[in-house]
Amino acid sequence: MRGLFIFAIVLSLLISFTSAEIVITQQPNTLYNFGDLISVPVIITSPTDISGAVEMNLICNGIETNFYKNGIKLPAGVEKMIDAGVILDSQNIGNVSSFCTIKAILNSDYALTNEFKVSNIIYVQLLTEKKEFNPGENLAIDGKATKEDGGIIDGFIDLIFVSTNISEGTIYQNTIKNGFFSVNFIIPKETKAGNYLLKLNAYDKDINGKIMNRGYADYNIRVNQIPTSLEILFEEQEVEPGTSMKVKAILHDQSGEKIDSSAVISVKDAFGNLLKQEEIPTDEFLELQIAYNEPPGEWAVIATSNAITNDMDFEIKEKETADVKIVNSTVLIKNIGNVPYNESLVVKIGEESFHLAVYLEMDESKKYSLRAPDGEYMIEIIGGGETQASETVALTGKIIGVKEASSFTFAKYYFAWIFVILVLGFVLIIVFKKGYQGSFVGYLPRFRSLRKDIKVEKETPKLKKVKKDLMLGSKNKAELSLSLKGEKQGASLIFLKIKNSEEIKRYEGAEQILQEIINLAEESKAIPYLSEGYDNMLFILTPAITKTFKNEKTAIGIANGIKDIFDRHNKMAKQKIDFGISLNYGDIVVMKDGPLLKFMSFGNLINALKKIASLSKNEILFSENMRNKTLPGVNLEKQIRKGIGVYVLKEKKVKDDTKKFISDFVRRLEKRD
Repeated sequence: MRGLFIFAIVLSLLISFTSAEIVITQQPNTLYNFGDLISVPVIITSPTDISGAVEMNLICNGIETNFYKNGIKLPAGVEKMIDAGVILDSQNIGNVSSFCTIKAILNSDYALTNEFKVSNIIYVQLLTEKKEFNPGENLAIDGKATKEDGGIIDGFIDLIFVSTNISEGTIYQNTIKNGFFSVNFIIPKETKAGNYLLKLNAYDKDINGKIMNRGYADYNIRVNQIPTSLEILFEEQEVEPGTSMKVKAILHDQSGEKIDSSAVISVKDAFGNLLKQEEIPTDEFLELQIAYNEPPGEWAVIATSNAITNDMDFEIKEKETADVKIVNSTVLIKNIGNVPYNESLVVKIGEESFHLAVYLEMDESKKYSLRAPDGEYMIEIIGGGETQASETVALTGKIIGVKEASSFTFAKYYFAWIFVILVLGFVLIIVFKKGYQGSFVGYLPRFRSLRKDIKVEKETPKLKKVKKDLMLGSKNKAELSLSLKGEKQGASLIFLKIKNSEEIKRYEGAEQILQEIINLAEESKAIPYLSEGYDNMLFILTPAITKTFKNEKTAIGIANGIKDIFDRHNKMAKQKIDFGISLNYGDIVVMKDGPLLKFMSFGNLINALKKIASLSKNEILFSENMRNKTLPGVNLEKQIRKGIGVYVLKEKKVKDDTKKFISDFVRRLEKRD
C-alpha cells in the first residue's frame, strides 16, 4: 500500500509538469497604426489533461500590458482555439510609435508573435497645383490622407493660413472622409500682397476624443497685388492765384499699400474746359501755374490709372490785393488780385492824413497826385492796418492834398498830338487838291453802305464750329466776365451736360437736336452760354431779360422741353444721347450790351450746377436753392448722390398754370416736327 501511494504521487507530479503546446496560427502584420484592432488566433493542445489560465500580453518598448485572460481545462489530446484581439491605442501603448510583440501564456508555457510596428503617422498628399491667387478669390485645397500602414482614414483636417512674417494665422477646418479632404475659403480682400504658407494638419480621434494619428503638409502660395483705389492728393487744396497748383495720384492695392504705376491727370476749370492733361508716374506731382488774376472758383482734377478713375475739386482762393508804389509825387495803385479791389487807404503826407477810397477792376490801375507846399515830406500809404508803401518825396504846391491824376493830358502826349496834327494836315491837303465837294459826295454813299453792311453783319448770328459738319447759332449770347459793374439780380439757371458728346458730334442729327434745344430756350427768353465743345450748355433766366422776377416756372418748362427732345430722340435713334439736366437759383451780376448779356456769378453757383448735372441720369435734378423757390405743386424726391443732396423731378404733378406752360412747350415741339 505504501508503494502504491508513492506511485500515485509521482504520477500526479509527472502529469502537472507535462508541457502544453501553444501554437500561433497567424502572425500579425509588420505595421499598424494607432486605433487598429489586432487579432492573435492561437491553438492550445496537450498530450495530457491540462487546466489553468490563458493570458495574452502586449509588449511594447519593454512594457507588458495584459489584454486577455481566461481559464481553460482541456482533456488530453483536445485542441482549443482562442482568438483574442487588442486595440492599439494610447492606453495600451502610450502616445508614441512603438515596436511591439504579443505573448500568449498558459501556466509556465508561452509563445511570442513576430515583432511589429505601431505608428501614429498620417501621410498627407496635396492634389491642388495652383500657386497664385487674387485677394477676394476662393481658395480650394484638395488632398488625400492615408495612414502609414495604408489604411483609409476618417478624421479631420485643419488649414492654417500663415504669412511668412507672422507666426500665427487663421485656421480653417473640415473633415476627412474615406481618405479625401477639401478645404475652401475666400482670401480676405484686404490681404496684403506677398507669400503665404498654408499649414495642413490631418488627424483622427478615438472614442474618448484623444488624437491617435497625425500628419502634416505645407503649401506655399502667393497673393497678388491688385489695384483697388486711386487717391488724389493736393499739396494745397486751396490755391492762391499767382502760385502753382500741385497734385499727384497715388495708386493703392487691396491693403492700402502704394503701387508704382502711371496715371493720366486732367485739370478742368469751373466750366469743364480742359486746361492740362499729362501722364506721369504715380506719387509724383503735376504742377499747373495759376494766373494771378484767375477768378475764384472750384476746378476739377480727374485721375485715371489701371482702369480706376477718381476726381476731386480744388479751390482757387479769393485774393483782393493791389500793388502800391510811390514814384516821385505820384502814387501808383494796380489791382493784382483776382477780384475787384475795393479798399479805403490812408495816405499820410507828413503829419496830415487823407482817406482814399480806391475801387479797381481786375488789372485796372490808377494814379494819384500828391501836393504840398514846397519841401520834402515823408509819404506813407496804409491799407488793412499795414504800411503798403513809404517814401520821402519832394513835393510842390500850395496846399496839402491827394487827387486822382487824369489818365490823359496834353502835356503827357505832347509828341502824339503833334503827330496827329501833321497827319490830319496832310490828309486835308490831299482832299483839297482832288476837290473837296467831289470827293465828299463820292465817298458818302460808300460810307453809308459800309455802315449798313457792318450793322447787318452784327445782326447775323455768329456760328461756332465744333467739327466740320456741326455749327450752332443763337440770337443772343451770354458772356462770362471776371469782374463786372452791373446790376445784381436773382437768376434761374438751367445746366445741360451731354456726357457722350464726342460720340454725338459724329451723329448726323446732332446739329439739329442741339439747335432745337437752343431755339427752345431762346423762345422763353433764356440766354445761352455755350462751352467750346457744346458738351456743356448754360441757360440764364434773369429779370433783366424776362422782365419778371418769377422765372422758376419757365426754367422748369425749359428743362422739361429739353428732356422731351432727348427722350423722343432716344426712343427712335440707334445712337442714344446720355445727358444730365440741373436747375439752380442764385444771385448774378448782369449788364446788357446790345444782344450780348455779360454776367458774373457769385460763390459756388455755377460749380453746383455742373456737379448736380454730372449726377443726373437722363433726368432733371434740382439744387436746394431751386427747390426752395419751386412751386409747392412740383413733385420732387430728395436723394443723396455721392454725398450731395439733390431733388429729382418726378411726375409732372404741378398746378394748372404750370401744366399749361409745359403743354405749350410740347405743342411747339410737335409743330416743329
